[in-house]
Amino acid sequence: MSFNSSNSSGKGEEVEDYGLETPKMEVDDQSQDPTISVQVMNNSSSVLKKIANLYAEQLMSDIILVVGEQQYPAHRVILCASSDVFQVMLMNPEWNECRKRVIELVEEPCCEAVFPQFLKYLYVGKIDISLSTVMPMLALAHKYNVKDLVDLCVHYMMKHIAKAATQGFLVSWLQYTIAFSPQHRDLTEALKRFLKWNLEIVSESKDFVELDVSVMAILLQQNDLVVSSEYKLFGILQNWLLQRKELLDNDDSLTTEEREEHFNALMEQTVIHIRFAMMTPRELAHLLIFPLLEYNKEFVVQRMAIGMSYQSGQEERVQEVRNSPDGCLQFTPRLYSNDTWSISKIVNNFDMIEKYSNYVTCFFTPGNIAETEDEQPFTWEVEFFPRGIKYNKAKMVWGEDVPEVSINTVRVRVTCKHLQVDEKRFKIACLITGVQNKINHILTLHERTEYFSSKSRVVNIDNLIPYDELALSSINLSPHLVGPNRNNLELQVIIVPMGPYTCRYTPSFDFK
Repeated sequence: MSFNSSNSSGKGEEVEDYGLETPKMEVDDQSQDPTISVQVMNNSSSVLKKIANLYAEQLMSDIILVVGEQQYPAHRVILCASSDVFQVMLMNPEWNECRKRVIELVEEPCCEAVFPQFLKYLYVGKIDISLSTVMPMLALAHKYNVKDLVDLCVHYMMKHIAKAATQGFLVSWLQYTIAFSPQHRDLTEALKRFLKWNLEIVSESKDFVELDVSVMAILLQQNDLVVSSEYKLFGILQNWLLQRKELLDNDDSLTTEEREEHFNALMEQTVIHIRFAMMTPRELAHLLIFPLLEYNKEFVVQRMAIGMSYQSGQEERVQEVRNSPDGCLQFTPRLYSNDTWSISKIVNNFDMIEKYSNYVTCFFTPGNIAETEDEQPFTWEVEFFPRGIKYNKAKMVWGEDVPEVSINTVRVRVTCKHLQVDEKRFKIACLITGVQNKINHILTLHERTEYFSSKSRVVNIDNLIPYDELALSSINLSPHLVGPNRNNLELQVIIVPMGPYTCRYTPSFDFK
C-alpha cells in the first residue's frame, strides 16, 4: 500500500481492518477487600485500533517518508516510539531531517517493496511475513533498530529453514546472518548445520550459485560434511563452478582474459579442498570425462594424482602431501552416507513400542579406504534403544547382588564383532532424521572417534535425542518423528576408518 501526500486528509476512505480484534472491554476485579471494589478496565484493543486508524486514514500526519517513487505520510511520535534510529533522526537538532517535513530514505529495491508493510507494523504491531519478504523486512528492522520486529523475523526464519533450503532462500539467509554475527548466533548455527548435514538438498536450490566463494571454501574443509561420497561432492562443486562461470561470461564489464583468470582462481580456491584420496580408483578415472576438466585441466589432474597415490599405496608421496599446508585434510574421511559406510534403521509406530525395546542390525565396512590395503571387512552390530535401557537384577556368586537399573536415554550401541583385532581408529556418526515444513532432513547428528581392539569392542552413544521429547511425543509431537503419520523414528549410523594419515584438526566453520 502506498499513499500520496495530497490525500493526507483521508476523507471518504474505508478504514482497513488490520487483523485487530473488535474492541471489547475486559474487567478484572483485583480487590482483596470485599468492602472495596477496585477493577482494572482493559480497553487496549480499542486504543490499538485508534492508532491503526491514524495509519489507515493518514490523520494528522506531520511527516512524509519518501522511499523510491512512493510517499508515505506518517507521524513522528509513532516513528520515534518504535525506532531508536528514527528518534535520533527526527528529534536530534544536529540531524537535518529533524527540521524537515519530507524525508527521503534510501533503501535497496527489495526493501522498498516491503516498506509499506514495515511502516504498518510500527502502527499495528502485526505483519505478514513470507520466505521472500522476511530478509528485506529483517534488513529494515536492523537498519532502524526495531528490536521486536527483528525478533519476529528471526523466529520465522528458525521455523522455516527446511523450506528456505528447498525454495532457494537458505544461502541468502546464511550470508546475511553471517554479516551480523554474532548477533543472531543461534540462527546462524542452525543454518550452517543444515547446510553441512543436508548439502545435497541445498545444492539443488536456485540460490546455491550465490554461495560466496569464501563460504564454499570453508564448507569444503569441514570433516562433518554429510554427503553420499567424495565423488558426489566433486559433482556438486562442479555444478556450482559451471554456474558461476555462466555468470562471469555474462558480465560485460570483464574482458575474455579477465573472465578466464577469475574462473581459474575460483577453481583453485575450491577444488583444492576436494579430498580425491577418498575416491575409489574407478571414480578417479571417471572424473577425466567431467566437463569441468575442460578448464584448468592441469590443476585438477594434479589434485587427482594425490588420490591415485593414496589408493596405490605410495606412502612417501602421501606423507609429503600430508605435511604440506594444503594437504593436511586430504586423507581424512567425511561422513559418507552411501551403503559402503553406513546402515539405516527405521523404527515404525514409535508410539506403540514397549519401553526398553531394542533393534539390532549388522553390516560390513571395508577396513581401509584405500582399496590396495589387503584387509578383511569389519563386521558391526548396531543396537538402537529408543526408549531407554534396563539392566535386570543379577545374583552374584560372590559379593552383593546387583539391583535392577534403568536409564532414561536414547542410545546406540556399536559392537565390533571381530574378536582378534589390533587397535584401530574409526569415526562413528549417528544421524537422526527430522521434519520441518513437511520436509525430511538430517536434524540431529552425533559424531565421535573411537579406538576398537580385542579388549575394547563396544561403544555406547547416549542422549541422541532428549529422552523426554520422545516420551511426551503424544502431547508435544517431536520434530524427530517422521513418516505419513509422524510416528516413525529414522536413524543412520556411519562408520569410517581413520587411517594413519588422517588429521585430528577440524577447521572451524566460522567466518571472521
